[in-house]
Amino acid sequence: MPKKKSTAHSPNSASPPSSPVSASNDSCPTCNIDFYQDDHTPCIFCDHCLLWFHPTCAGLSDIEYEREKDSTEDWYCHNCTGIPDFSPATPLTSTWGDISGQAILSELSTAYSEIVGWRPNLFKLPKGNAGRAFVSEVNRLTNAWTVRSDLEMVAMLAVNTIGALLLQKPGIRSTQKENINALSRRLELWKAGKFSELLSESTAIQKKLRSGSTNSESAQKSFARLMMAGRVNSAMRVLSTSQSAPLDVTPELIEKLQGKHPPAAPLSRKHLVSTVPAPSFENATFDSLDGVAIKRAAKSTRGGCGPSGMSSELWSRMLCSKAFTKEGDDLSFSLARLTRRLCTELVDPTTLSPLLACRLIGLNKNPGVRPIGIGEVLRRIIGRTVTQHLRTEIILSAGPLQLAAGQEGGCEAAIHAMNEYFERDETEAVLCADASNAFNVLNRMTCLINMRYLCPEFSIFLINIYR
Repeated sequence: MPKKKSTAHSPNSASPPSSPVSASNDSCPTCNIDFYQDDHTPCIFCDHCLLWFHPTCAGLSDIEYEREKDSTEDWYCHNCTGIPDFSPATPLTSTWGDISGQAILSELSTAYSEIVGWRPNLFKLPKGNAGRAFVSEVNRLTNAWTVRSDLEMVAMLAVNTIGALLLQKPGIRSTQKENINALSRRLELWKAGKFSELLSESTAIQKKLRSGSTNSESAQKSFARLMMAGRVNSAMRVLSTSQSAPLDVTPELIEKLQGKHPPAAPLSRKHLVSTVPAPSFENATFDSLDGVAIKRAAKSTRGGCGPSGMSSELWSRMLCSKAFTKEGDDLSFSLARLTRRLCTELVDPTTLSPLLACRLIGLNKNPGVRPIGIGEVLRRIIGRTVTQHLRTEIILSAGPLQLAAGQEGGCEAAIHAMNEYFERDETEAVLCADASNAFNVLNRMTCLINMRYLCPEFSIFLINIYR
């Protein structure tokens, strides 16, 4: 039957007359405009959810609609073939010490917005009761998000704030005993919900920090030298430990960095690998993803820290150090449960914002500027765990043309192959054209939708991370 809605639709009719009995929507699910108020606009019927849509609301061009309207093949809307909706986070009704509800979110958000601009100044997590209590608190917050408790809305925000507020060195040359005493005292304030008091103390410490001898120029040279030598992790650490960024943050720099992210190309069905409902997968695929996998990923994760300032050394110490054997096991188990949820359930993206945030740095290209985003270490640990767990599925989905995953040693092979061609006498030139920022022009939603077909097991995790 034709998929075009009849234009002879009476305003008094309960549903479009040409729709099947099972399709009872009186308005377009996308724009919410009643069909009977707009009788002369064509509509198209989804054979999966049994709802009618305006073609433009369904992402169809005029040409695509003309091709589809009289087709006898099934047609599926963007809701059925696109990105499914997520369940909203649990309302924030909990009490944290002396504060409750939205006050928790407000105070933690205020603290987080301050700490992301701080200089590195965290002391090494000490052994003993204070260190164990710190790891246990990170574990409690991780569990709060995983089990969708009434702290779900702020759990990741707290995880990415706790380090900067509780592990600030009391002084430039503070002793281990002074650090332990400071951590014990701050833990009590943290549990009492006195975030503003902790923020005030740490802000005062940050103001006393000297600018140090490392300047922008030397940081640029060190970074460039290490990158040219292939020491990427060491280069990232230069950016993390230097007291100033390679380029000073100015309105002009921000404008240039924003220009590196042009508007994405429009979402078009012609770019989708399929337009039928996406295949499903068994959640049991991730049952074997455990704390051991988290620890293994943490041990091999290196590089600079994200906005929270929590380094790879801190996460590795919390998870793998013998000083926190039980607490580390508990935390790794909780992070495994968190990772499994990210792989099997579409979650409220607002709860993940602090976990997914990046520290953006502008590197002088001379001329121009190159943006470098340094993500949170925890996100990298989780991502490494998932990709290792789905290694076979990713390789099969990527295929031999994807050098980074589909071919073992593919990138190195490509370099050697190009070098061989370049050395041949008949080769006159090799042209490398970087005319536009093609990667950032890609439509992210198109990529995520296609991943539901290309690698279903990986798709939920990617949607949660890149939605």
